Amino acid sequence: MDFQGRTICITGASRGIGYALCEAFARRGAATLIAAGRSRGELPDRMGQARIAFVEVDLSDPEGPGRLAQAITEAHEDCSVLVNNAGTQETVDCIAPDAGEAAGRIAREIQLNFITPVTLGLHLMPVLLRHREAAICNITSGLALAPKQSAPVYCATKAGLSSHTRALRYQAQARAPNVKVFEALPPLVDTDMTRGRGSGKLSPEACAEQIVEGMRRNRPVIDVGKTRLLRTVLRLSPALGYRILREG
Repeated sequence: MDFQGRTICITGASRGIGYALCEAFARRGAATLIAAGRSRGELPDRMGQARIAFVEVDLSDPEGPGRLAQAITEAHEDCSVLVNNAGTQETVDCIAPDAGEAAGRIAREIQLNFITPVTLGLHLMPVLLRHREAAICNITSGLALAPKQSAPVYCATKAGLSSHTRALRYQAQARAPNVKVFEALPPLVDTDMTRGRGSGKLSPEACAEQIVEGMRRNRPVIDVGKTRLLRTVLRLSPALGYRILREG
């Protein structure tokens, strides 16, 4: 897939993997990067030849996907690639929770990690269908393959998004072959979200590079970094794979 001259929307773009994705697409000739997030952070006006069009939106708000889709439809009808990157990971005790406090965090996590990418894809599909070649890339996680005990809701949302992405790909192949549907599964990446968690993290830049290169090579499922090893372990010994990730 060629990104030269394209308009690409990236959610959660102001930092971490999202910011690195902006840089990676810019290096491959993107013309406009629609960077969606709650704050602009350190996003410049341009990255190389690519113009940054920042859209301030809270995608953990149920109204957020519609607002972003409206902004794109009104000002960026040439958008042909959507990358659903925005996400959050909460540590939730489901055995002895403070139910009132946990319920709000869980609702926000489910909204941002699952409902938002699904509904944003629905809202933007009419825009994508106008193009000879378009794409949706949903960023899930290696934890979609094997969960860890400390983040049950996060793991469930990523597994759900993974399943949705596969089914969406089936629909696109049958009825809209001009829309390619990708899933990228990063391992533990060194971002603000993972601060204080685990070791041996992949850099956001290396993660983004593998994702964008996988899309360029038209790989429907992009296993990033150690996720490739995890998939092999799960194939050879599922019990071992689940045990490794359980305490992650």
